[in-house]
Amino acid sequence: MKTNKLMAILLATATLAAGCQKSQEYTDVVFFTGTESSPLTNVYIDGPSTVAVSITSSTKVAEEVGVFLEVDSSELDAYNTEHGTSYRLLPEGSYSLSTNEARIAAGSAVSDPVSVSILSMDDLEFGVLYCLPLHITGTSTGMQVLGASQTTYIVFNQLIKTRGVDFGGSWNIDMENTMRGKSELENLPACTMEIRMYAKGWSSLSHGISSLIGVEENFMLRIGDVSIGGVDEPKSILNVAGRGSTLSALDNPLSLNRWYHVATVDNGSTLKLYIDGVEVASVSSADRDPVNLGFYYNSAFCIGRSANDYRRFNGMVSEARVWSRALTPIELLNNQCYIDPSTAEGLIGYWRLDEAEGKVFKDLSGNGYDGEATTSNIVWTDEIHCPVVE
Repeated sequence: MKTNKLMAILLATATLAAGCQKSQEYTDVVFFTGTESSPLTNVYIDGPSTVAVSITSSTKVAEEVGVFLEVDSSELDAYNTEHGTSYRLLPEGSYSLSTNEARIAAGSAVSDPVSVSILSMDDLEFGVLYCLPLHITGTSTGMQVLGASQTTYIVFNQLIKTRGVDFGGSWNIDMENTMRGKSELENLPACTMEIRMYAKGWSSLSHGISSLIGVEENFMLRIGDVSIGGVDEPKSILNVAGRGSTLSALDNPLSLNRWYHVATVDNGSTLKLYIDGVEVASVSSADRDPVNLGFYYNSAFCIGRSANDYRRFNGMVSEARVWSRALTPIELLNNQCYIDPSTAEGLIGYWRLDEAEGKVFKDLSGNGYDGEATTSNIVWTDEIHCPVVE
């Protein structure tokens, strides 16, 4: 009796499996080349230029296949909504498309390239991220399109020429008179601090700490600490300290003489560190005290210094910002060179560090958190191209 029941179960299972195999027949498809992992392509421009895209077939085609393309603004709207981005459609007249039909020749699996040419940057606003959403509408042979890779988003990053300040380990920018003790900076449920930095040397002090931005003993983004174990050079480790502990990017030591964008993000439950938009460390922050940027411990909020012995940074910085919300990785990566303060949600303070009024660095957020140089001899960097494209 038990044997008959077992046979019945095996037969039923075999029948079900055969039905599943029949329903999962393989179908050849076309898709934008290189979009298997991400539909985004970042392109950096500072004048007329050309980028090429192509279409790939999942197999070599027996006959020529035409793949029809169009620029679809609705696809960009949907992407912005889903990912919280604010890419703007590339203005008509600023670009040209070499063809609206990519052709995959018989016996090939990749189409001839389709060129997108930037003709002029006259209509492109400073600091705005533009995007061209190319969408596959169909094929000449009825060959199917892979839905997940049916649209590619070409993001055009304008290379920005700016400058920053060179602390050289001898001076810093202090917000003592504008941020210390301010009640609106207390009990922040979320916070992001970010800055672009270029180290020329690690700290020569016994503790090995180089301060970047923040307030000591509460929320400070810095490099180095000789107490960091398990690494060859603890003075090169990005970390965020305060509120009872330190989070360090142990597996990602920084190098001298190159630009980085670094950030710390706390959403109220998790504290994270980022280097060039990539998460490098995280820890729970749910049981910690809230962030207080008006806190004072031997120093108020500073750029390039903290504590009694100054712990100054020997290097150059630009684009310093602090927010009352947790920025996303894509925001950190895409907006490292510039933001429009008039449209920036949750911006607390923004110091471009490209100019000063006497010794004062204006807070572009409009909140009045101006910083003051501790020297009358401000040292400026040479011209900086941002982002740095390696």
